[in-house]
Amino acid sequence: MKFSGKILLITILSVIFGEIFRLNLGGGIILKPLDIGVGISVAWWLLLKLISKERIIPQNIFIPILLFAGTGLLSLLVNYSSLSIYQFLASLMYLMRWVAYAGIFFVVGDFDKNLKGMTAKMLLIIGSIIVALGYVQYFFYPDLHNLFYLGWDEHMFRMFSVFLDPNFAGAFFVLFFLYLVSIFIKNKSILIGLLSILTLGGIFLTFSRSALIMLIVSSSLLFILMNKKRMIFLLLVITLIMLTISSRYFNIENINLFRGVSSGARLETAKNALLVFEKSPIIGVGFNSYKYFQLRYGLRFDNSMSHADAGSDSSILFVLATTGIIGLVIYLFLWLRLLKDVSALAVASIVGIFTDSMFINSLFYPFIMFWLWIILALSIKDHNRIAGSK
Repeated sequence: MKFSGKILLITILSVIFGEIFRLNLGGGIILKPLDIGVGISVAWWLLLKLISKERIIPQNIFIPILLFAGTGLLSLLVNYSSLSIYQFLASLMYLMRWVAYAGIFFVVGDFDKNLKGMTAKMLLIIGSIIVALGYVQYFFYPDLHNLFYLGWDEHMFRMFSVFLDPNFAGAFFVLFFLYLVSIFIKNKSILIGLLSILTLGGIFLTFSRSALIMLIVSSSLLFILMNKKRMIFLLLVITLIMLTISSRYFNIENINLFRGVSSGARLETAKNALLVFEKSPIIGVGFNSYKYFQLRYGLRFDNSMSHADAGSDSSILFVLATTGIIGLVIYLFLWLRLLKDVSALAVASIVGIFTDSMFINSLFYPFIMFWLWIILALSIKDHNRIAGSK
């Protein structure tokens, strides 16, 4: 096995640590085991490419990634005078992190057939473990109230697994559910079927409205693309039954699907993002410097903001506010490029995450970025043409 393959497989295993193990470098800069693994994987792959002098410039995908990264850097440089040196470096580090995660596409794309197969199996294993840990958490640690002082929201009676957030957990579960369903449709494995049911149950137990919408949209699309339209009706019936059963607990604010507090908060963050965008509509205020400009413009008054306050609840509005119209156009162009020549699973996963990202900033959530880039690399139909391999 290639050494780069071993590194990535170990990196995939690090996903089980989720948000539980975090290295706080100060000033809001957080490193997770996954971040470190991704950085090492991409750096090692890039070093080997440079040593062997192989071509590493895929025209169809590399250029949009480079353009978006360049726009993010330019936006930071333009707004340099409005940021402290520490704020500038912190924002730059997160831009570098996004580039590193995008690099996973090329790392996996360079794998041979056997190594890609092992990677696919690792996704199955890691997803199953995270769902299992979600059930353990739900029954034995259903309350995040005691971690409020660390910046986590007070989620109670909801499944959040290793992510410590039911909304991001729900999005990840949906991605894993799509992965399982795509496998089940092909081989009708009983084990995969049972895992699919358990994962579906986990999605409902997150009581995440964004995850439920993502589930219906992405699963319906997957069933259509895989010519299994009848399964859409089955999914809708199951969803209706689960909602009816859980409605008896809607008097509890945390699990009330019609709760208004969080909806109002999301509208408020959208309003703030548009206000920040108005200040610099062309190039934005600087990639990931959003939280600093919220303080600067008086939209936030507490410098010790929660994890959710670092960005807008909408990924698209986050891109718009931080990189402006230019950045948003390039970012959308990148994803349109990625939709070409990929499997039904990849298309459904991308559409699902874009749907979810209207409510939470899931497009820039590390664990979701990591999963998506791997799925894309595994599903690409003609990687040599797209990745420009020598």
